[in-house]
Amino acid sequence: MDFRVMVLSLFLWLFPFGASAIDQLDELTELVYQYPSKAFSQLALLEKTFAANHINSDINQLRLSVLKCQNLLQLGENEAAINVAQLGDARAKQLKLDQARPYFLICQADANLNNNNIQNALPLLDSAITLARRYQQPQALVDALRLRGQLDTDTDNFSSAIEDLRLAIDIYPDIHTQTQNWIWPPQAYIYAAMGNLLYATHDFPQAMYYTNLGIQSSDAKGKVLHIILRNAARIALDNQEFDYSDQLEIQAKILLPELESPLELAYSYAILASIALDKGRIENAEEYIAIAINTFQKQNQKVAIMRSNRLLAQIRFAQHQDDEALILMNQAIEQGKSLNQYSDLKGFYGIMSDYYLEQDDFKQAYAFLLKRYRATELANQEMNNARILQFKARLNQQNIGLTGNDHAPESDSILQELNVDWVYSTLFLIAMLLLGGMIWYLIDKQNKRAPHIEGDEPVETLVQQILSVLNNAKQGNYPLSLLIFNASQIRQVDLPSLQDELQHRLREQDKLIRYSMDEIVIVLPHTSTEGAQKVITQLVACIQPWQGSSKVNIGVAAMQQFDTLESLIKRASINQLGKVKSGENN
Repeated sequence: MDFRVMVLSLFLWLFPFGASAIDQLDELTELVYQYPSKAFSQLALLEKTFAANHINSDINQLRLSVLKCQNLLQLGENEAAINVAQLGDARAKQLKLDQARPYFLICQADANLNNNNIQNALPLLDSAITLARRYQQPQALVDALRLRGQLDTDTDNFSSAIEDLRLAIDIYPDIHTQTQNWIWPPQAYIYAAMGNLLYATHDFPQAMYYTNLGIQSSDAKGKVLHIILRNAARIALDNQEFDYSDQLEIQAKILLPELESPLELAYSYAILASIALDKGRIENAEEYIAIAINTFQKQNQKVAIMRSNRLLAQIRFAQHQDDEALILMNQAIEQGKSLNQYSDLKGFYGIMSDYYLEQDDFKQAYAFLLKRYRATELANQEMNNARILQFKARLNQQNIGLTGNDHAPESDSILQELNVDWVYSTLFLIAMLLLGGMIWYLIDKQNKRAPHIEGDEPVETLVQQILSVLNNAKQGNYPLSLLIFNASQIRQVDLPSLQDELQHRLREQDKLIRYSMDEIVIVLPHTSTEGAQKVITQLVACIQPWQGSSKVNIGVAAMQQFDTLESLIKRASINQLGKVKSGENN
């Protein structure tokens, strides 16, 4: 009897402890972003407490890993964050807690972005968004959209960025509707990302509006508030609000002690130096950038050193110390070449070109202008390669999902329904395998007999061709339209024949690609929106017999100068969705 009372007492003691542990994890979520050093200490203490009291809940352990990963990011420990994220992702797979995976993928992507490794970051973000939608994780979806929006802003892909950030703002109120909390970014960061995007498009009043929303957010504290104030000072300066910019800069400086990581402090001093330079406060700018460079050199931050040399060179130009400025600019250019930082290089070459233009040295100015053009081409090529990897990752996910989620459960459910013994089950499986092999052989044989079409080429080759057509249209300033068609209602075995028939309806210069398992994309160069509508009419007549009685909806988007392939496809998909909804309403 005494033993049972003791066990019951122990249970009653552990239950509130477990509940308080969950509350502690919720509180740490905000603390990780606002006061990362303080959060680091509390995470270590909580980890020891969990071990001492045998709190081995798989979900709590995984969530602790997610918080630790994000905490390392906030402290500038990117390599350590990647290691924690990879281990956490593997653990989530092992435990079959796939709803935790997008958080680890986001952490990996963020760390890669901090290391300027865009090619690794983009597929990770795309995978995280796919998993967040599949497992209904708005907390992960908001963070992934925010990061991708920031990346697209940095790479001038403004149309895609604004779609992601608007969606993140719309979803944010729903982050606590999921049954299990993991981690979520401060709302202030979402508003700040939108402000940065609008600033990049030179819409300074709207940029200031969203940045002020970020400042006023309830979670804008500590490091979060400092970063937003620092960015707001820059935006207010370019919005001609000089007094307000000075106020914001002073408030940001007051919060500098909140950044306990030397690396974070160095980045803030570098940005404050840039603001001081534009305000004409040369001595302050020189003092701030000297502090930043000293830390970057100790931490071996090569990209940050390169950018700091560029800023110091601009300070030397302002001090009329041209010889020293040119030495620093040449150092920055050499560092940019060795690190393959083409986006930075085009800016460096632009500074050199402007300098020689002011000196009336037109030959040198023209030479650097050509180098800038070449660096821009290489930067675009690098981004296009990253986008191709993203497309391939998306196709692989769809193929894996189709194989893993459809076929295996179907076979299991059939066997359960039959409820036969193991001998008959084995014979049944062998028969199903033989039947499947025969069907596959017949389909493969039919595909080999079918005429060659563009859709049979490797996806990366087709994407490269379409990107080339897109770039040519921008440079030649001629119209281009993109069509998208959802073929989910058409049998997979019929799609090659349909693609062949569609190809015969198109011109030789038109490009057709199987963008995903159920989506066909057609690019029409030298075609306006009106011309695209005529093509749609022809294609609808071609597709309708294959689709049956359901209405054929083809989305269309006309290219604009700032468009990328991804943003064009997004707008065409939205147009197609609008047609579907309109048909449903009718």
